[in-house]
Amino acid sequence: MPIGESGRMADRLQSCNPMRIAFLLLVSLLVAAVPPVSAQSADPYYTTFSGNYDFVYHELDETSGLGVHFDLASTIKRDVPFLSAVGEVGVNHFDGANVSSFLGGARLRVPNLNARILPFGQVLIGLYHCGPCEINDFALQAGGGVDVKMARSRAFRIRAQIDVRHMFDEFEDFNAVRLAVGVVLPLNR
Repeated sequence: MPIGESGRMADRLQSCNPMRIAFLLLVSLLVAAVPPVSAQSADPYYTTFSGNYDFVYHELDETSGLGVHFDLASTIKRDVPFLSAVGEVGVNHFDGANVSSFLGGARLRVPNLNARILPFGQVLIGLYHCGPCEINDFALQAGGGVDVKMARSRAFRIRAQIDVRHMFDEFEDFNAVRLAVGVVLPLNR
């Protein structure tokens, strides 16, 4: 190494911020000392079925107050955060028309400090169908919610959920918003 380069290296070391070095050291120690989160929790809901009432489903300036959707989820990653494969079927009634959806995708559930509450986020893709409208479109849905255990029993949970759906129509794309409540039943018992 030429003599001039060793002098530059010494200048670089002297110009390092001591707070930055202390911060990097602290982060390194924490990463090495903290046990993995995956060892702290087992998934209490490995496979679930939920029935949900859509009390608001709004699309194209119309709102449906009567709709249901059902989903089946199975955990494919059993450590925290829990990753599930999800399949969903839904029907909503409008004046003179019913719309249905057939979606599949992934749900990420993140346990928090309270074991009674399980928040989740999900992304689903699939088919949107409107019979009288003669529309079959590709749909993308993203949303989330919480599953809440109401009693000490682990028999079921109550779900509150909000989703935003985008339909890729050949004439004009459009969006829909859904608010739903439901019951989540474990199937792995």
